[in-house]
Amino acid sequence: MIISQSGTVPGSPEPGDRFGADVAYGDVDGDGLTDLAVGSPGEADSVYQQRGNVTVLTGSSQLTQGSYFTTADDDPRGPGLARLGTAVAMGDITGDGLDDVVGVGLGSGGSGGWLVWRDSATAKASTHRLTFEDLTHVDVAAGDFNGDGFDDVAVTTVDRYGQARAYEYQSAGATGLTHAMAIQMGAGRTVDAGDINQDGRDDIVIGQPDPAEVAPAYGGTTGGQVTVKLGQDYGLYYRGHTTTFSQSTTNVPGDSETGDAMGASVALRDLNGDKTLDIVTGLPGQDSTVNAVTNADAGSVLLLNLSSTPEGIALRDATGLSQGTGGIGGGGETGDGLGSAVTAGDFTGNGTTGLVLGASGENNGDGTTIYRTSTGTATFISKTAAGVPSGSRLGTVLKS
Repeated sequence: MIISQSGTVPGSPEPGDRFGADVAYGDVDGDGLTDLAVGSPGEADSVYQQRGNVTVLTGSSQLTQGSYFTTADDDPRGPGLARLGTAVAMGDITGDGLDDVVGVGLGSGGSGGWLVWRDSATAKASTHRLTFEDLTHVDVAAGDFNGDGFDDVAVTTVDRYGQARAYEYQSAGATGLTHAMAIQMGAGRTVDAGDINQDGRDDIVIGQPDPAEVAPAYGGTTGGQVTVKLGQDYGLYYRGHTTTFSQSTTNVPGDSETGDAMGASVALRDLNGDKTLDIVTGLPGQDSTVNAVTNADAGSVLLLNLSSTPEGIALRDATGLSQGTGGIGGGGETGDGLGSAVTAGDFTGNGTTGLVLGASGENNGDGTTIYRTSTGTATFISKTAAGVPSGSRLGTVLKS
């Protein structure tokens, strides 16, 4: 199924809209059907060229109808500068059983970063300042980080000066999100949330593909890294309860090399059925050597299987995947960028977890996605199979 701004989907397909820059799913109306939130950070209106918006499509319409929200008209920073929809997330922020929708934007023209959340029960959208500086990267995830029964929001950012920071918006219950608090950890470009150790509080993993963006106090690893922060009764914002993994970590395959970009994509899923969530992370800048042939930026993916300990979490084992290994056919070519996006889930309903991996540079930028089952067999989904045009960079965004 291809969804675009045509027919009954709100909006019109225009150059630069970037409809689908990010997506999230949940149930916004309580009908038991999956609804979809779609970010369009390039969407313009009759007045503003860089406003952006988030479109929410209902499952009852088979994702063909819905509504959208954007920034508040009376925001003093200029509502048309947000580039809202750069990243989106869903979670039950107000605790009413309905998933609410969050959109974040990079900002422009000195407006700083933006966050807008929509209460699904009332359809009211609330606009917040995310940062004072415009951003070059932003990602968002929702989860109950303090175990109070209301979903909170974690955002990781990189500002225009190359400094990464992370923020938590805690839910205040029925009134929803209020203000941001800095998370005391090394930040990065990507984030995912889930209850890794099954203690009733959601945790986050942040991908840090560029060590120069990580504050010196927290340290960055050549080639990138991922950092887990465990949720606590007070949430995420105090120091501690963090664990970092890189290719310099014992038993992680490969070497930490400049440009590998480990952490460019991250996902938390239970890969082996042990009830502890594991990390899938992409390294789209890693060179690949198969049969003595090396290709620059062919990319790879790491599966980091975790275990719970009295102190937090630990690495149980790790597996590296690239084209030509691990049941994935073909061979990595220069610029394929395997690991541009990653996700995992039970896609067949048989109780096992499969992987979906993006390689957005495959075939000169056409892109591809790879579905790898739990038994290690893999299938490529090409631009033709997906029904998208040449140059679409299929595999840039994946969610499950």
